[in-house]
Amino acid sequence: MKYEILVSVVSFISIIFLLFGLKNIIYTCGSGIRALSLGKNFREIRIIKFIINKWETGKKVLIIILFFVLTLCIYLLSGNLVFSLFTGICLEIYVLDLFNSFEEKRKDLLNSQLIEFLNNMAVMLKAGNTVRSIFKSSAGLFKEPLGIYLMETANELELNSTLDGALDRFSQKCRSREADLLASSLKINNKIGGDLIPILDNVTDSIRHNLKLKSKIQTMSIQSRYSSNIISIFPVIVLILMCIFMKEAVMGFFSTVAGVTLLIIGGILEIAGILTIKRITGARG
Repeated sequence: MKYEILVSVVSFISIIFLLFGLKNIIYTCGSGIRALSLGKNFREIRIIKFIINKWETGKKVLIIILFFVLTLCIYLLSGNLVFSLFTGICLEIYVLDLFNSFEEKRKDLLNSQLIEFLNNMAVMLKAGNTVRSIFKSSAGLFKEPLGIYLMETANELELNSTLDGALDRFSQKCRSREADLLASSLKINNKIGGDLIPILDNVTDSIRHNLKLKSKIQTMSIQSRYSSNIISIFPVIVLILMCIFMKEAVMGFFSTVAGVTLLIIGGILEIAGILTIKRITGARG
């Protein structure tokens, strides 16, 4: 009994110092990590590209599979179904948040590429090129993710697909409001005619302004977001560690009626707190 109490106290103190150090490290290196994730390294990580591509197309299926996998892993560790369900839900929230952060990084990189694409489009329009020819010639000028979407749109236009239909599918694949704005502008100009260059300049200014505003908000809220993540996940980590080092005592308590009742109440409050914190500190764009 004394040994278990000593292990619990040492583990508790170690976790506090570990999380405090992680918070300072992440806050100090947050800007550098974000910059790298938007650059070459982000594009070359295959697992991230796979997750991003599959995330929006099969989101509901992935959520269900992820929940069952996490719950099964915790159940094999603890042997308690209620504890496994509670822990699995909490961990799934953070894993889903991680996937959403990958999607946000993809959008940030895509929007920065869209600005360059719009500038090139304006130059090529002044040279006398059409929108169809610009999509075809620009497909090989950009890397992922925009390069793939441009290539697919160019292939559709090669098959004599309508410009409006190709633009609709382009915006759907991009999954970005900025891409929707670009597609809508091109479709309207295709119907009513007129000078397209001023429209592209306005779209470029709008995208650039949105990126600056979003970057400013994320910079101002980065410490709050990381601090809230650490605070909200701390009870779950402590429970898992107690299950590892004091499995018989913890699982014995959670096997009683009082233990199950307290676990259900605590689990509901913990999940509600995590969702509330995510809602308050979330800065999705």
